[in-house]
Amino acid sequence: MFPWMNLGLQLAVLSFLFQYRMRPLQIISCLALVAIATSSNCRAQEVGWLDLTRMTMRKDFRRPAASTPGTGQRASVFADYHCADTTRKTGALHTELESLDRQRYRDGDWLRFEVTIKNVDSRPIQIPFSPDVADLQPEDAAQKFGYSALQLTLWAAAGNDFRKVGLVTVRLYGDEDHANTMVTLSPGQWVRIAGRDKIHFPADRTVVDLIHSGAFERAYTQVSVYHSETLVTPAASATDSHEICIRQTRDKDFPIALATPEQ
Repeated sequence: MFPWMNLGLQLAVLSFLFQYRMRPLQIISCLALVAIATSSNCRAQEVGWLDLTRMTMRKDFRRPAASTPGTGQRASVFADYHCADTTRKTGALHTELESLDRQRYRDGDWLRFEVTIKNVDSRPIQIPFSPDVADLQPEDAAQKFGYSALQLTLWAAAGNDFRKVGLVTVRLYGDEDHANTMVTLSPGQWVRIAGRDKIHFPADRTVVDLIHSGAFERAYTQVSVYHSETLVTPAASATDSHEICIRQTRDKDFPIALATPEQ
C-alpha cells in the first residue's frame, strides 16, 4: 500500500477503515492523511540529544612513560587548517539556535543554550557526537591517532558578521571504530545539543568599546567539522585539525545584549 509503512501498520489501518465501513472517498481521505503523517515523520526527525550541562567530559589524555625525569610542565600545541577550497563542499548542515537562558550577559556570566544541527543535503552525513575525546586514545599512549571533531561556536554579532565575538565553544569527537561516538544524519534529520559555559570577553579595546555602545545585538551558532590527529608525548601533545568543507546555513538569530561588569 505505502512502501514507507511497515506491514503491521498497514494492516492496522485497513482493519480500522473496514471495521467502520467507510465509503471509498472517506477511505481515500484517511489514507492520504496517514501517508502525509508517516512520510513526513520519516523525512524529518530528531535522532540524537546531548545535554552537556549534565555531563563530566573526559578530555585528559594518558601520557607515555618518560625515559628520564621531567620538569612536570606539559604543553599542548594545536594547529587548525580551515577549508582549503570553498568552491568544493561536501554535504550541508543547518544550525539553529533554539534558546538562550536570558538575553543580557556580563563578562563572567554563565550562559546556557540549545542548538540543533540538521542535514539539509540530499545525502547522509556523519558527525562526531561525543564530548569524551580521551576515550578515543589507543591503548598505546604513544601512538598517533585520528578522529573526527566538531566545533560549535556561539557568536555575538554587531551589525554584520564582520564584527563578532565568540561567547561559548563546544567540541564533540568521534571515530567509526568507537561505538556511539558518531551519528549519521539522513536528509532532514537533526540532533539537539544543550551546552553551558562561563563567558569571557576579549580584552581588545575595540570589542570593549562596542560592548559599551551596545553594538552586539544578536547571537547565532556556527559549526565546523574537522579530521584531527593527535600525538601525545611524556611532556606535550600536538593536534593537527583539517577542516572538512561543508556548506552551512542558518535561519533566525537571537536577540542578545552584552555588558561589562560596571554597566
